[in-house]
Amino acid sequence: MATLEKAKFQALSVLRAALPEGVSVSESDLVKPPQADMGDLSFPCFGAAKVAKGNPVAIAKEVAEMIKPAGLLGEIRAVGPYVNFSFNKSAFSTAVLEEVFGRAMHFGHAADKRGQRIMIEYGQANTHKEVHVGHLRNLALGLSVVRLARANGYDVIPVNYPGDIGAHVAKCLWALKKFHGGTLATENRGRELGRIYAEATAKVEENEAYKEEVAEVLRKLEAKDPEWDALWVQTRQWCIDELAAIFKELGCEYDRIYYESEVEGPGKKLVADLKTRGIAEEGERGALIVNLETPEDLGVFLVLKSDGASLYSTKELALAMLKDKEYPDIAKSVVVVDSRQSLYFKQLMATLRRMGFEKPMAHLGYEFVTLKDGAMSSRKGNIVSYEDFRDEMVAAAAAETRARRTEWSEERVNAAAWTIAEAAMKFGMLRQDTEREITFDKTEALAFEGFTGPYIQYAHARLSSILAKAAGETVSVCSASDDAGEYALLRLVADLPGAVAAAADAYKPSVLAQYLFELAQAASAFYRDVPVLASNVSAADRCRRLAITEAARVALENGLWLLGIGAPREM
Repeated sequence: MATLEKAKFQALSVLRAALPEGVSVSESDLVKPPQADMGDLSFPCFGAAKVAKGNPVAIAKEVAEMIKPAGLLGEIRAVGPYVNFSFNKSAFSTAVLEEVFGRAMHFGHAADKRGQRIMIEYGQANTHKEVHVGHLRNLALGLSVVRLARANGYDVIPVNYPGDIGAHVAKCLWALKKFHGGTLATENRGRELGRIYAEATAKVEENEAYKEEVAEVLRKLEAKDPEWDALWVQTRQWCIDELAAIFKELGCEYDRIYYESEVEGPGKKLVADLKTRGIAEEGERGALIVNLETPEDLGVFLVLKSDGASLYSTKELALAMLKDKEYPDIAKSVVVVDSRQSLYFKQLMATLRRMGFEKPMAHLGYEFVTLKDGAMSSRKGNIVSYEDFRDEMVAAAAAETRARRTEWSEERVNAAAWTIAEAAMKFGMLRQDTEREITFDKTEALAFEGFTGPYIQYAHARLSSILAKAAGETVSVCSASDDAGEYALLRLVADLPGAVAAAADAYKPSVLAQYLFELAQAASAFYRDVPVLASNVSAADRCRRLAITEAARVALENGLWLLGIGAPREM
């Protein structure tokens, strides 16, 4: 059990003994006071007063007087209608250090790693389109949600579902043959195909006659026409190779990558079966639909075009069946897709339930990453590609690092620049709740001050620098102290397990991002105000403060890793 949980358990025990008969109390009733000088935990007595038919201020005073300091609990006092607990600084600090040193790289994680098995699908960048900044939010969010779920005790199966067939592929290949002779240079061919797709979209919008040409290409692709199928196989592999490189670069690993092409055929058969079973029916124009107007109030769900062509829904229904077949022990499936698809996923899940598929499925939506002139669209071609964005961020980080670290080799500068740029990109995508749109400010994201990834990395590097200067010295739980400066940092370190659990439960890495920012601020105050290596520091204080430095460093490193971000020891 984490130290903070032990302290809460002790507070609950004494509260239950002291509260009036009939009053119940649970962990959720214990809150953190708004100010540190008010204590570490607070119990509001309003509910107790209602049950006991008394005055909450009087009950708080009576309860506080009955409780004596013991274990991790220090001063207990009534503040208006609240019973406030202050921890025993020395005992609590020692327990936190023992917890951190005992768990090391697993500090902050749930102790029991034998939880439910869940599947998390994220990524979904299409072949034959450029990967852009909007995809980066999906990838950063999905990666962090996977790591947080694992840290919270879940057995996670991460999967991806790229779109490798459909109208966008037909449009791209049509333009490739019509305007580019069917060939490309050998470099960045997947990315070039994305540009050709944007070019094709513009040309089709300018010339109505081109629409039928593209439609004919789509029909030939679905019919496995040898010439078009061979071009699809070749270009698809180019895209898959480049997507794999981006996934690897960002740390995104998958147990299984599903492709739309492998569920298109099964999807059409499944929809035909739905019609036979009366679940699907013909709509007004001959397309197959599932009428979800009653009782779900979700309108009409289109599952097959009138010409027999598949839709996202056609394939996604079959995908759910395939996932269940391959991973029958999955308790829940979570899909990370932007919020525009909210209605679609409600319709999909409702249709699956009508089919008798009851396994829980959740849609984790997120809002746009926007440009100053509006939302990005690979169809319109007004995107910021991930690679251009990354290169600009790395170049800016390298220039800053080169200016600060004139003695560093270029190799050392470049390694640091990537780590800093990755933190700026990912933290910038994760620090806001998923319900909020992001207008990404590159200069702000790269800053070493403020609510940024590099700021938190810098706090970690500063702590690492202190430890490096004491290289060879023993760093362990060597003495106890109730020093306020030391305690302020360790009190926040103790909050990491709770922040991880809260972020994992809500699928909100932003909760952890906010915690790490506060911890970095506390670390900054610590190495500014509390001498660690000064010559006038006693051996016992030096040993203990080095241990605190290491504990804070571990908490920052572990928290950053859960966000998919590295923790450099020098910057």
